[in-house]
Amino acid sequence: MANEENSLELKSYCNFKPKMNSKIKKFYIVLGMLLLLLIPIMFIYGLLDDRENYQREAIAKVKQAWAGVQVINAPSVNVKIPGKKGEFTTKELALNNYDIEILANTEYRKKGMFKVPVYTADVLIKGDFKNTYGNINNLDTTLEFKVSDSKGFVSSPEVKFFSKEFEHVNSTEYTKRVNSSAKIIPFEIKYQLRGSDSISVVPNGQYNTIEIEGNWANPEFIGNFLPKEKEVRDDGFEGEWTMPAIAVSSFETPQAGVSFITPVDNYRMASRALKYAVLFLALTFLAFFIFEIAAEKKRPIHQLQYLMMGGAMLIFYLLLISCSELMAFWAAYTIAAIMTITLIGLYTYNIITAKQDKKFALIISGIMLMLYIFFYVLLAIEDFSLLIGSLVLFAVMALIMYTTRKVDWFN
Repeated sequence: MANEENSLELKSYCNFKPKMNSKIKKFYIVLGMLLLLLIPIMFIYGLLDDRENYQREAIAKVKQAWAGVQVINAPSVNVKIPGKKGEFTTKELALNNYDIEILANTEYRKKGMFKVPVYTADVLIKGDFKNTYGNINNLDTTLEFKVSDSKGFVSSPEVKFFSKEFEHVNSTEYTKRVNSSAKIIPFEIKYQLRGSDSISVVPNGQYNTIEIEGNWANPEFIGNFLPKEKEVRDDGFEGEWTMPAIAVSSFETPQAGVSFITPVDNYRMASRALKYAVLFLALTFLAFFIFEIAAEKKRPIHQLQYLMMGGAMLIFYLLLISCSELMAFWAAYTIAAIMTITLIGLYTYNIITAKQDKKFALIISGIMLMLYIFFYVLLAIEDFSLLIGSLVLFAVMALIMYTTRKVDWFN
């Protein structure tokens, strides 16, 4: 009889399985819901990529119909010198002074819901060439002035070369048979040029001066040289470069110019916001989890309720992407945040607390509001986002440790 009792006790002991702590069990459930929400996040990333591709296609169509990036090459002069047996040798004159003035008028062109910044620039080029070949007697002399996208010419260029008046030309080359022994040959070229994204100049003269002025409030000075003088105003900008040949010669293809950047790329900002989605969900779920285990009146939250609230927070990103296509990013962010906070706050009060705890609903709404403000600050000040994010997360961790100080994790 004793042996049977001992056998039953041993069997009972072997079959005994310690019951998992309810708090730890719920933590794993919440963690599982968080990991499950990674799937729709990936779908949102795919949607964002599709919208960006659609935008790129729209921009490409506008550029194709208008003109692309414009690079104004330095003009050149070639002289055909006759040799023996009727053969000709082409000699290029050295560009001495090279001064170019550009006045860019920027505007938006719409393609569907997308606005693309384009410009029309008045270009005036002045300068002179050194004649190192002596008398140019009855020889064909060709002045050439190329741009990267000749489709952008609004009208025929005008050239003043070995003449007192401007003459219209139908190409980027002007050839004239001349008789001259001048050591310095001046020239002037003026035309209107369309383009998009940026306009830059290739300075290949002995002395180069570039002046670019425009009505764009957010220019980015690009190329191998920064302007000697610049001014950026709300109604436009001015930039001036001066470069001697010794500075220019250190680059194979030197350039200096201006890029007409869009102040805020909404898709880029939305993509950066989406990178914080997991952290945002984790902090919000953590707030609900702490409420569930630390509140005086225990109100269990079902895992499906966590999932629905997580889904509502992910819809925020769909609202953000769709609204930002029609308005400024800050306005889209504000509208999407208010809609999400209101939905989660009402759901918390009416369903989670069953209208018994208005205070917690207000606390959750306040926490979400602070989180949305915090993440917008991270998006706005990119340079200090790591520092600010680290400090705020440290403060959050300290608050969590303080709030759960009385929780008995073993029972």
